[in-house]
Amino acid sequence: MIKTWILTILLSVCLWPALSIARPLSDDPPRVTFMLKNTLGYHRMFLVEGPGIKYGFTMGRRETIPCNWPIGAKLHFTQDGETGTGLIFTVKAEDEGKTLGTDTGTSPKEVNTGSVASETDNRVQIRLRNPSILAKKVAVISYEPGAGGNGTTISVFAPKASVRFQFPVGTKVYLADNEQVNAVMSGKRIDSEKPFLVVKEDDKGRTFDIVE
Repeated sequence: MIKTWILTILLSVCLWPALSIARPLSDDPPRVTFMLKNTLGYHRMFLVEGPGIKYGFTMGRRETIPCNWPIGAKLHFTQDGETGTGLIFTVKAEDEGKTLGTDTGTSPKEVNTGSVASETDNRVQIRLRNPSILAKKVAVISYEPGAGGNGTTISVFAPKASVRFQFPVGTKVYLADNEQVNAVMSGKRIDSEKPFLVVKEDDKGRTFDIVE
């Protein structure tokens, strides 16, 4: 009886490391890729907050940006990029591949794709690509000609993956560092600095590698 009890204890001790290794390495929820469209008709600052994600960003009038957020992330209005002043929507699994609006009267819902297409016909579509074998977090800040503010999106680019963007000709595009992001979130502008790219008509369809 004693021998059986000792063997049971030894077996449990031997199996424990294997059971520990078999546990999931991450409890992060799955992410959803979708397009976020500013349907308010004016420049506005927003805040996204959820599992493993929190940052403020601004969007120009009628601007559309790609997003890759975890399920359960919440989009808020904000004045300072830190505190939400009104919930707009919560990301759900069924939002995958949709275009979501920022108007609380209509969100969350899929924005009519026809209207999105008509408003982006005069925009140049490009791709930004991560050439690295490692994932890379990138803050893309843009200044459209004649716009009073900026467009900001912060995304994690998968290794060797590219993300599509659409900008009007003449837009200044920045791959912002932390100092530039902090400046923008505090209400300052960085468009007097040298941009990563100034969008031209013949850039349509091109892919640009993200470089340090």
